[in-house]
Amino acid sequence: MVSIETSDHERTARELQAKIYRDMPPRLRIAQALRMNAAMRRLLSAGLQSRHPEWTEPQLRRALAERILYARTG
Repeated sequence: MVSIETSDHERTARELQAKIYRDMPPRLRIAQALRMNAAMRRLLSAGLQSRHPEWTEPQLRRALAERILYARTG
């Protein structure tokens, strides 16, 4: 894994965010995870669509599923 230097501010923000999630009741944590997953899927789908406007909806869905399933970043 590549180590990325972060500022003290970023480190503090990340620690605070982790604490907020740890302190959430499980049902709220799951709801937040589902919202984040949906947002990721929308953003990824929009990116794929903008790079491949000629793709059909089934092609976009398949590419999205493959990107998520195989965790490809490029």
